[in-house]
Amino acid sequence: MIENKSLSSNLMKSLVLMILFTSSLNVFSEESLPELGDTSSSAISLDSEYRLGRLYMAQLRRSVPDLKDPLVQDYSEHLIYRLSEYSQLEDRRLEIVLIGDKNINAFAAPGGIIGIYSGLIYHSETEGQLVSVLSHELAHLSQRHFARNLQRQQDRSLSNALILLASIAIAASTSPEAIMAGQQVLAQQALSYSRSNEQEADRIGFLTMISAGFDPESMPQMFEKLQALSRLSGANELEFLRSHPLTKKRISDSRTRAREIKGSNYKNSLDFALIKQRISIGLFKTSRQAVMQLRQEKRRAKNERQNIITGYGLGLALSRDYKYSAALDEIRQALKLDEENLILQTALLEIHLNAGNGLEAVGVGKNLIEMNPSNYPISMLYARALMHQKQYDTAEEVLKTLLLKRKDDPQIWYWLAEVQGLARKIIALHQSRAEYFYLTGNYDRAIEHLRYALELAGNNFQLNEVLQTKIENVFATQEELKDFT
Repeated sequence: MIENKSLSSNLMKSLVLMILFTSSLNVFSEESLPELGDTSSSAISLDSEYRLGRLYMAQLRRSVPDLKDPLVQDYSEHLIYRLSEYSQLEDRRLEIVLIGDKNINAFAAPGGIIGIYSGLIYHSETEGQLVSVLSHELAHLSQRHFARNLQRQQDRSLSNALILLASIAIAASTSPEAIMAGQQVLAQQALSYSRSNEQEADRIGFLTMISAGFDPESMPQMFEKLQALSRLSGANELEFLRSHPLTKKRISDSRTRAREIKGSNYKNSLDFALIKQRISIGLFKTSRQAVMQLRQEKRRAKNERQNIITGYGLGLALSRDYKYSAALDEIRQALKLDEENLILQTALLEIHLNAGNGLEAVGVGKNLIEMNPSNYPISMLYARALMHQKQYDTAEEVLKTLLLKRKDDPQIWYWLAEVQGLARKIIALHQSRAEYFYLTGNYDRAIEHLRYALELAGNNFQLNEVLQTKIENVFATQEELKDFT
């Protein structure tokens, strides 16, 4: 019976994949579109798109190697939210996921989801080049290309949107093959766009980019970089080009637009260079190799900015090579050149934490958080420093303060559960773990921990009601996914 059920399940998954491919091919082969710039859609509402996005996000977190770096996350979020102010986006309930992969890639999914591969930041030579891609993805969201692709079909009901959720359900499978298949289909088909969509996203994205103060040459520069890389490695090696085909017209149009804009003193922040340096350190095979190369780069530094960037990178590399005293010296030298830079200040806290300098880490963290209340990366590092010093109540307070604005961040719930476990707050531990598993698409584990908490709640009727409601919500989400397979 078990084998037959498994076979039936596999056949169902294969059928759903076939439906998804067929539907996608039908949608994207048509050239007719609603009037460009018409972001309305009778096929799917903004709220429905948002719900689709949240379901997708949970399964995405479960199946891809997300980059758990609060500093890179914070930089990316601030950059995208700043860009969104210059975009045509109506619904700014955005959620950014970082994927730890060296490929050049980014994507936009329904409901304000933007995915950024660490390779995109690493390969961008300027902040403007990075912005050119992110502005393009924001344009896909603001012009509601997902909804408009559904609207092109003869059947304009929401049932077509459920094809997307079918692939999400496949990604939730315990089968590695099914996860890979579902993820590839989702990225390459359901989130692919027509040629007209791509041209419109280029045009709208370009306006966003220059309105935000970035060099108009950034977009053709990035296109040319992608074109050169595709020649070297083959287009199949660049994930971004699979869902965003780079045509000669797109390149020539971007060059034409750039030539029409005159100006100077465009943005290219130091923070971008520091974050890029941070990502590059993780791509070295060994920390020793990173130290050797960064020392050479620092010797070749020709100005203050280059000294700051290479000094920061060298400090991080030395820390990962367990040379903490030398690492702190490098960061302090960089801080003498830019005392106000928060990324450099945070590096002191990070290195003290890595070195096991508990009192120093708590002291630096306390000073930084007092000057920058609720700062995400500082709070995350400070909470860990407090944990190491067994100051569990203060660490819990710091993390709960973060949750007031970041309730959908699974990493905060993860560390909150760790703190509560150390403090022997067992019911709270299970509640936090349930939130973490829910946000990462592991609904069975979420229910498991909620039931553990329920067993310990005893006669606390108010807590019982809260826990029962959460269990019902998780079951409802599971049923919602099942309905689409």
